[in-house]
Amino acid sequence: MHTYPTRPGLDPVEALESIVRPQSVVVIGANEVEGKLTSGSVRNLLRHKYSGRLYVVNPNRSSVYGVKTLPSVADLPEVPDTAVIVLSAARAVQALAECAQLGIRTATLVAAGFGEAGGAAGGAATRQALVELLEQTGMRILGPNTAGLFNVVDGYVPRAAHNHPADLLAGRIGVVAQSGGLCNTLVNRSISSGVGIAMAVSTGNQLDLDLWDVGDYLLSQPSVDVITTIIEGFSAPAKFVEFAQRAQAVNKPIVALKLGRSEAGRLAVATHSGSVAGAAEVQSAVLRDLNVIQVDELDELWEVASLITRWGVPRRRAHRLGVVTPSGGDGAIVADEVSRVGLSMAELSPGTCEKFGQIAPEVTPANPFDTQAALAVSAPDSLSGQIAAVAGDGGTDAVLLALPVLATEGAVASLGPHIEGLRASGQRNIAVSAWMAGDATSGAVRVIRETGWPLFDGSVRAVRAIAHYDGYARRCDQLPSISADSVRAAAGDDAPAELLTYWAARQLLADLGVPFNRAVLAGDAETVVRRAHEIGFPVTLKFSSNAFTHKADAGALLQAVSDDVTIRDFADSALGRWPVHAADEGVTVEEHVYSNLPVFIGGHRDAEFGPVILVGLGGGFAEPYSDIARIPAPADAGQVRRALDTTTLAILLHKRRGAFDAIVETVAGLSQALHSDPAIRSFDINPVLVRDDGSIVAVDARVERRSVGG
Repeated sequence: MHTYPTRPGLDPVEALESIVRPQSVVVIGANEVEGKLTSGSVRNLLRHKYSGRLYVVNPNRSSVYGVKTLPSVADLPEVPDTAVIVLSAARAVQALAECAQLGIRTATLVAAGFGEAGGAAGGAATRQALVELLEQTGMRILGPNTAGLFNVVDGYVPRAAHNHPADLLAGRIGVVAQSGGLCNTLVNRSISSGVGIAMAVSTGNQLDLDLWDVGDYLLSQPSVDVITTIIEGFSAPAKFVEFAQRAQAVNKPIVALKLGRSEAGRLAVATHSGSVAGAAEVQSAVLRDLNVIQVDELDELWEVASLITRWGVPRRRAHRLGVVTPSGGDGAIVADEVSRVGLSMAELSPGTCEKFGQIAPEVTPANPFDTQAALAVSAPDSLSGQIAAVAGDGGTDAVLLALPVLATEGAVASLGPHIEGLRASGQRNIAVSAWMAGDATSGAVRVIRETGWPLFDGSVRAVRAIAHYDGYARRCDQLPSISADSVRAAAGDDAPAELLTYWAARQLLADLGVPFNRAVLAGDAETVVRRAHEIGFPVTLKFSSNAFTHKADAGALLQAVSDDVTIRDFADSALGRWPVHAADEGVTVEEHVYSNLPVFIGGHRDAEFGPVILVGLGGGFAEPYSDIARIPAPADAGQVRRALDTTTLAILLHKRRGAFDAIVETVAGLSQALHSDPAIRSFDINPVLVRDDGSIVAVDARVERRSVGG
């Protein structure tokens, strides 16, 4: 039995400092088999000119790419800061044990075969052996099943894979992803587009250090201004919440692509990594609440990050966009996309219009400003002045120079007045889009990149990135409703739940401040008829029981009735099918309320992120429209208001005096109740009806509570 040095494990930031920025490293199992992962780490360290001390262990070779090899870990002349192990899974565990014996405290494990989905037989046992070794030794590892990492800033690139450029471009973006393939794709796409990377780490199976550990490490790096991440699953949601809150505290935005948002995508994520994809809608709500910028495709990660590194962390909004373009058609495309993503076209001030009159009386000032390509040749001085006037307008938060395909040398030269005018404007937030066409536009691309302004392939992509930037700035001072403590409290809370009767659900929610229509409970047909007369026709009848979930489907609902015979027949039938056994069972006789605006309010406990409130169009509109705001609890009125304002429902509510505020107050109260009372498992109030005078009244309810003894 091995004995190891007894020492506590390094904290994640310390461990990652040795893994990502080592002064010395040993690669174990390296060879020179071209194209294989076993040869990549040494080859990449040499070609990217690693300046630290490099050792290679391989008893079957005398050297690897000119680096003299050692027969065993025990023969190392010093204890390296970290190890990169490129052996097979079973041999990697033994090599890791030898590292621990020598005193090496961290390692990167490249090999798969540790119980991944579809992996080789025996993988589970190898995984268990690795877990036990980590527990015994306190070692910290990246991986297994990882291609490794890029540290472009320090020239340390021990990746086992070969599929990245020989020339890397340093920037101020940190990248972390579980998938090695996507991590590398993101790095390649970013660098090929002229956007540099500081560090990029693939966590693989993350049996030890995970996405959020790496994220925390990147937050600590002065060379990183923004973090991009590809998320497959939230295996430790409370850690993620803490990471996102720390990112806000240190003023470093997170740009995230969440995989598995469709059902097919969820299955693909589970197959690839074993991650549980979770409820996509709730995850999106949590990301918004924490001001994580969620994008829809991989290229948007580096595009949005490029704006942040060039324009600075979003603290001032970029909502009012000024557009300069030599193509009126492209200007129209921009204007359409601006409207779609919720930005606005800046209105030129009277002062700017006066400048236009002085510079070029024949040109009508407008936004988008069509520079008309001929002006670049005939009146370049006039053109640059006009552009400076548009870009320098005080009502413009950002400027987009939207270019068509620029293929000829003359067209490239015509960029001069545009660039001169934009520089003269003093505007800081300048972006450029160009409809790229390979080699034909390479000259223009080169000229634009020399300006240091962010460049996008087409105006639509530019506008979308600017909208993400603006959204972050809009939310940056808003406190989140979710907390790591509330997420931890929800973890493992799988106690069984029971459906309350309809009457009990009404009573519970009414006590929480929900305004319901007038109703009474009756246990026999004659009392039902008498109560109906007391309330006044028409009435709605429902049977209160927990024997069914949907009253209409069960035949336990009759709406807007006004005659004794129909009321008595319903009561006799319902009481015959579901005899009354408790005080909260029987026929409810309710005031029938008329309204053409139904609202849905619901709440449930998400398996990952805990209590969540839902609000949107109700009645039969809830499912087909799916226009529902989801808000992590506990949310105050301001948080509810902001979330609700993103829905179509908000537009309708604002048309009825007081209705919006009434819904906000009700939802905020329920949010606090759901958070503070873990016995409430879920509830639906559908519909809450909005009257013409703006008052609201709930007319149906469903509640699940933790079972007695649960």
